[in-house]
Parts: sequence; C-alpha cells; structure tokens
Amino acid sequence: MNRTIVIFSFLLLLTSTLFAKQSFEYQHQFSLKKDEIATIIINRKEVVKKPQNDNPTNEYILHFRWTLYANNTLIVLVNYRGYPTQYTMQKKSPLDSVIIPLLPDSIDRINGRVYLKMVFNDFSQGNKEAIFDIFIEDTNQRILVEFKPNKVVGK
Repeated sequence: MNRTIVIFSFLLLLTSTLFAKQSFEYQHQFSLKKDEIATIIINRKEVVKKPQNDNPTNEYILHFRWTLYANNTLIVLVNYRGYPTQYTMQKKSPLDSVIIPLLPDSIDRINGRVYLKMVFNDFSQGNKEAIFDIFIEDTNQRILVEFKPNKVVGK
C-alpha cells in the first residue's frame, strides 16, 4: 500500500513538471532577412558595481543575425556583451533553440536565473526571412528589456 502511494506521487510529480506551462516575463518575435541585425537592450535594475568606462549605464546589448540557410539549417551569429558566438539551428528539437544566460545567478539560483531562449520558429522561402521567437525568463525582475527593431511580424 505504501509503495503504491509513493509510486503514484512520483508519477503525479513527473507529469506535472513535464506538462507545466512555463511563463516568461518578456516575449518577442523577430522576422529577419539575411544579415539584418536584431538588437535586444538589457538594462540591469540592480547595480552591484560602480559604472565602468565600457558600460556606464549598466546596459548590456545582444545583437544577432543569420547569415546562411541551406539544407534546412540556419547559421546564427550572436554577440552579447562583446563576445561573439555562432549557432547552427534547425527546426527540430533540441536544435531549434539556444539558451543564453544574461546575468550571473543571484543568491537564489533557481528563481534568480535570468536567461534568454532563442527559438528558430520558421523560414519563409518566399520572403527569405527567418522567424525567431525570443523568450526571457526573469522571475525576480532584475532587468528591463527593449527590442529593436520593434516591428510586428506579418505586417
């Protein structure tokens, strides 16, 4: 009897975590042509250091663009805080998304995480545009975010 309750509780916990809908504080969709640059400005609410010469306003800037789409594979270049990276994305899980930590973890490592999840949503062959969904998790509201260009996809 006791073993049945433990197994049932474990299965209930497992299914609730698998099917839980994750909510993000910031969401945006970009539709970009080749080499068109998207910019995300991240402004820290918390100031833990004195302003530096390279970042007097505590703003962090993330630029990204795509350069090649061939064989259902998209090459994406991301530059966050001066560190360039390159990702190869496809429209199948887990290759359709990239997670980028935006701030170091706070004291509460679970709820204090601040990260960006970039998802390769679709590629329009007619317009030659890649569509990206951007999700930013910031449970403790440590940042303010601005998206540029702020155009609506499909208009």
